[in-house]
Amino acid sequence: MVVGSMIIPKYSDPKTIYTPKGIQFDMLSEHGVNLTYMQAWRAKEKALQFLRGHPADSYNKLPNYLYILEKTYPGSVVKLKKTDDDCFLYVFVAICTSISGWEYCRPVVVIDETFLKSAYKGIMLTTSTMDAAGTILPLAYAVVDLENDTSWKWFFEQFKLAYGERPNMCVVSDRNESILKVRASTDYIYTVIDGVRRYIVCLENKKCSCGQFQFDELPCPHALAALRQRDESFEEYCSSYYTRANLLRTYEIPVNPLPDENKWNVSQHITEKVVNSPKGGKRQPGRPQKERYKIYDEINSKKYKVSCGNCGGEGHNKRSCKNAPKMK
Repeated sequence: MVVGSMIIPKYSDPKTIYTPKGIQFDMLSEHGVNLTYMQAWRAKEKALQFLRGHPADSYNKLPNYLYILEKTYPGSVVKLKKTDDDCFLYVFVAICTSISGWEYCRPVVVIDETFLKSAYKGIMLTTSTMDAAGTILPLAYAVVDLENDTSWKWFFEQFKLAYGERPNMCVVSDRNESILKVRASTDYIYTVIDGVRRYIVCLENKKCSCGQFQFDELPCPHALAALRQRDESFEEYCSSYYTRANLLRTYEIPVNPLPDENKWNVSQHITEKVVNSPKGGKRQPGRPQKERYKIYDEINSKKYKVSCGNCGGEGHNKRSCKNAPKMK
């Protein structure tokens, strides 16, 4: 508790990175106190709790925080979902500036997720796009308990409520198993819903409407989702080119090093053959060329042209200029 109170100023700036090892070093060098790593870690937790409060208390501040968000940014979409006994379940936030800016960006939405390291863990879901300058524009974020069908469905419902739908809208994701929805049409034909897009997978012919299955000759993410639905292994749907046997056959003939020249046994008719050096093979004086010789089209495709410093004409320089004024 004493060490925790001593290091509180170190954490006054949220950007400060002060690790337990740093605490150990400072306590030993400045006060001669040798702390274990666990003691330093507990001191850090005490200092953070003093500054930021207990993690459980922050959930009680959520309603106030969301209310201020809506008041400060009118037009924002914020949603809080709780369990029947008022425990936190989901929260969704889309700021009005992102909602209005979305109209002027390409209809491409990138979805990502990451796990949280807080005391109560959870998953953070994010959506973003790119503006005209190629900069990332955050669209919305949510915190959910788990990454499953229920949480993804709720997240997409809130996103649709905030942003609606646009023609040719494309959703890019890591194709989490919860996002891909699989419906069996026949024994070998499946419909896979990937975000807002629908793909048809034919396992019998090893094809998918995305084109990747037949092009790579490997099951695409949509085919893998269909195979998981069937509880079937993917190996038999991969081309033989990717098998271990083919890999071994590729390198089954070893490449051994040549024997020493003194041990070469060459036939006489081979040794009698004459090979002279090429004509003009003597190296020209000067520094050896490092770049390869360019063909005619490459030389003529230069983006710049030589201009003359005397007359300003193109195609020649000052030294070879024929339009230079004659000396009297």
